[in-house]
Amino acid sequence: MRKEQIMKRSEKLFRLIAVVAIMLFAVSCTDNNETPPPEMPFVAGEIVTVQQVRALYADQLAISDYTQRHPVEIEHDWALRGIITASDKKDGNFYKEAYIEDATGGLRLIFEANSGLYIGDSVIVNLKGLWLGDYGNFWQLGGTPYYQEDGTIRVGGMNMDKQCLKLSIGNPTYPASVTITQARNNSYLGRLVKLDGVQFTDAMMGLTWADAIEKVTENRTLQDCDEKTIIVRTSGYSSAAGEVLPAGNGSITGIVTIFNGTYQFLVRDFDEVDMSGTRCGVVEQPLGTPVETLSEDFESFGDDDDIYINGWQNLATAGSRIWLAQVYSGNSYAQATGYYSNLSSMVTWLITRPVNISTQKVLSFQTAKAYWAHTGTNVPMEVLISTDYNGNNLATATWTPINAVLAQESDPDHTFISSGDVNLPVAAGQSAVLAFRYTGSNTESTSYRIDNITVSAAK
Repeated sequence: MRKEQIMKRSEKLFRLIAVVAIMLFAVSCTDNNETPPPEMPFVAGEIVTVQQVRALYADQLAISDYTQRHPVEIEHDWALRGIITASDKKDGNFYKEAYIEDATGGLRLIFEANSGLYIGDSVIVNLKGLWLGDYGNFWQLGGTPYYQEDGTIRVGGMNMDKQCLKLSIGNPTYPASVTITQARNNSYLGRLVKLDGVQFTDAMMGLTWADAIEKVTENRTLQDCDEKTIIVRTSGYSSAAGEVLPAGNGSITGIVTIFNGTYQFLVRDFDEVDMSGTRCGVVEQPLGTPVETLSEDFESFGDDDDIYINGWQNLATAGSRIWLAQVYSGNSYAQATGYYSNLSSMVTWLITRPVNISTQKVLSFQTAKAYWAHTGTNVPMEVLISTDYNGNNLATATWTPINAVLAQESDPDHTFISSGDVNLPVAAGQSAVLAFRYTGSNTESTSYRIDNITVSAAK
């Protein structure tokens, strides 16, 4: 008996030493990464997994009528250990919450104030006395439940200092590299994932991540090259809310959630968004070698064909629309329009291959308009010339406006107007490209047309 008492006392002493050690070396879930609070209530309970925690709510989540669900209190002496993969301490896309992940899955943690947790923090969460519930069928772990105005019960925020203990900081986080199809699966709910080869849909081009003025959260549609989609949901309070969505293709990292059957993706760090690549289906358009003359009447194109000409470029720098071929009364021409585009901004360039300026060269072309909708001093199209554009440096090249006669609001619809002969303002011995740049939107939506472009030697 004496021996058993000594062993029990030794066991208690060992547990006490372990707890004290954790308290000494751990960091509190506050912004102060150096000094823990004077008293850290930590229960050395059994370490369980995210999967075990979520299982406590399985019966409630199976109830189809969410108004009949009730949060479940955790009464076990349990503790959850994991890595913080997203939090309210980065970019403002999360509010009083953080996401914790272990080898079995991820979980949303709800706090009564800003969490003080950072991406890469290793933490232990005291589970006893916390409540497990859901919002839109997605699990969340927090404090004492409360009733909403509609009668449903939601989990409140937990006290971070009482319930969690930061063990270390700066730990690496490893997102699972998945496709959109894979992400739209319950096995990835709450987890950190990276989507590669994705882009925002054409309809999203020109929009911002969210409404930064009214501070409204917005949904934007992301797709892959197989046109599989997922919603990207962004807070109006986030640092990127007012920024225009990236127009290219690439990768994005964040947390997969769900709301009433709709899978959602939450960006954890906007610095991890890298979508500067070529969009799906976009044709590579190398700039051609210089020629002595140009002649293009677009007669080789059918109605609504994308205009791709060997050595030329047809580029969208705002929005997703490019110059398309149109056929009217047997005549083919190039057209750009913001009509029915749903784009807040649209800019598209039709750029010729380079022309050698061995002697004085003359440009001529025709323009027409239809359904003028540009207001004030806004004009649909400019004609530009550059001697230093190399096919890739669109934004940094020097572009000089060319003064030519263009179709105006007062001209009849569908009637082509001659530009006249325009001497190209380029010194002999250089080469130059010409650009026809359309600027518009869903409201500034005039349809503008060009035809019969020629560059020839001056007479």
